[in-house]
Amino acid sequence: MSNAVGMDAATLRRPADERRVYCIRTWFAVPKNLVHVGVFVVYLAVVITVMCFHEPWFDEAQSWLIARDCSWHDLLFSRTHYEGHPPLWWTLLAIPAKTGVPYEIGLKGVQLLTAALMIWLLVFHTALPELLKVVLPFTYFLCYQYGVISRPYALIIAAMLLVGLAWEHKDEHPWRLVLSMILLCLGSSYGLAICAGLAMIWVLDVLLSAKHGGIRAMMRNLVSSPARFVAWLTLLAAAVALLLDVWPAKNVYHGIFDVNAPIVPWVQRWEYVWLFFPSDTLFTSFTDDINILFMRPAWTDLVYAAVVSLLMWAVLGWIARRRGLLAELFVPYTVLSLVFCSHAYAHHIGVVLGYLLMVLTMCCARWPLSRDDIPKRLVSRWDAGMKAIAARQGERSARRYARACAVLVVLPFLIGVYWTAYSSICDIRYAYSSSRAIASFIERYNLEHYRWMTGWSRMSSKVPNSSFSQWYRTQNGNVYCASKTDKCVDFTSWSGGSLIVANPYFDVNLVDNAYQGRTYLSWEWMIDQKQRAAQDIAEWRSKPEPEFYDTSYQPFYFTTLGYDRNDYVKYYIDTTITPWKDTWHRGENEIYIRKDVYKKIFHKDPPASGIDDSVWANHPGAPRT
Repeated sequence: MSNAVGMDAATLRRPADERRVYCIRTWFAVPKNLVHVGVFVVYLAVVITVMCFHEPWFDEAQSWLIARDCSWHDLLFSRTHYEGHPPLWWTLLAIPAKTGVPYEIGLKGVQLLTAALMIWLLVFHTALPELLKVVLPFTYFLCYQYGVISRPYALIIAAMLLVGLAWEHKDEHPWRLVLSMILLCLGSSYGLAICAGLAMIWVLDVLLSAKHGGIRAMMRNLVSSPARFVAWLTLLAAAVALLLDVWPAKNVYHGIFDVNAPIVPWVQRWEYVWLFFPSDTLFTSFTDDINILFMRPAWTDLVYAAVVSLLMWAVLGWIARRRGLLAELFVPYTVLSLVFCSHAYAHHIGVVLGYLLMVLTMCCARWPLSRDDIPKRLVSRWDAGMKAIAARQGERSARRYARACAVLVVLPFLIGVYWTAYSSICDIRYAYSSSRAIASFIERYNLEHYRWMTGWSRMSSKVPNSSFSQWYRTQNGNVYCASKTDKCVDFTSWSGGSLIVANPYFDVNLVDNAYQGRTYLSWEWMIDQKQRAAQDIAEWRSKPEPEFYDTSYQPFYFTTLGYDRNDYVKYYIDTTITPWKDTWHRGENEIYIRKDVYKKIFHKDPPASGIDDSVWANHPGAPRT
């Protein structure tokens, strides 16, 4: 809205401060603007409230530890090959992390800023329908997954919205679009895929606009705008540099040991991305937060989700086609789908929602949605139906039917709001992760300077040291190995994650057997694994039994290192309830305490059973008080 709207000549002659106050009052006098402010304020209130209760989990701790403890060189150029995304998120976290800001304040402060930017752009700057501006901010991915939980996805969606806003005037203002695309590339490897598709469309549009003049005319058209051409070259250079920066290392962990099940075929994964992911962003919930390699929803769920997804594609395709943006809808998503097939978890599905909002923002920037976007045949039937109702039952009844139909349109979007409410209440009542509980336990008894050991991964010898990719293509599960009769391989580079979620609360590394002394998980697996594991285990065996052993009980964790399980007491720390949409998963966190240390810190004899279950009656799954 122009600042001069509604001003008379006398008002324009007032001092600048008075004009500014007048403009603000005029802006707030518009009911639509008040609704937008209300949505933004309520969104921030919800996110901040749930954030205060939310215990950061592994992904959040991992990012903070990388930002805090890595050198700038490793942060920018080394960790990217193992984490799979560009370093922008760690760079933002490094500002509070390296300057001594407390863990949760710094982590959640950066997250809140990115989430606020995402919703500010959505509500105040896009031309989306008002209904979507009111409801979408409170849906599951935009509010809970990408608002409360601290990860870079809110920044990614904000960048996609900036791209959508700049697309319509890309040739007049190429740098606006290119800088937005570079921000998207910096935020995620998915952004590289999306921008690759958009860049192809942009260049082809310029080429084809001069196709009747032949090849020479097309080439001249490419450089007809020096600013645009330089912007293209800048985008290309940034994209290539980032692609090289995130290219996976040869010895990187690929996420295939998470589930003991066969890998889903590539074609089936590709079908998921097109026929399952769109529906699961807003309307259906047919899978847990697992890797797409092991995602196996029931066929009835897939059919239902496919119908919903096809309806979404049909509606968006109709809107985009009317505005000449059909390529913008499908080409970048085709490139994105190839990346998703290689690596995606269910919590990445929100990126699809951001992509669809980006395309819808492009469409509404060209011209907003209106009654004209509804097929004429449907409009004529609707008008005829309303006239018939009005003739039989009166105009008031016709208006009631119209309002009822409007409510039916809104109801599906409220599913995502329900998921947000369910997960937020669960997060407030229960512990999302064990990070605060174990950190509080360590701090209460001043245990950070004791020796803490954690378990490692032991896999089947079907995983060869030299041909990971071949095994990756042919393996059929059954990779976990604890039997004495099986040939096993120890992966000592991957320790358990329970202590890692507590590491950000302390200046010391709690994990005594951490790979290369790192506070975070390095995801390095395959370099001289047998030799490395033998050296690590020999080194661990040479040391006395640790005071604390944070691991799930498997006999080899003790026997391989020459420890006696009877020297330890199993001690319960906390029960976690981790929500996913309208479901939740329960877990218990326990540690082993050496008996002499147990007596020292608790001032009582250890239980004869070797298990301290005195706190179980009060804590497992119980609401917070």
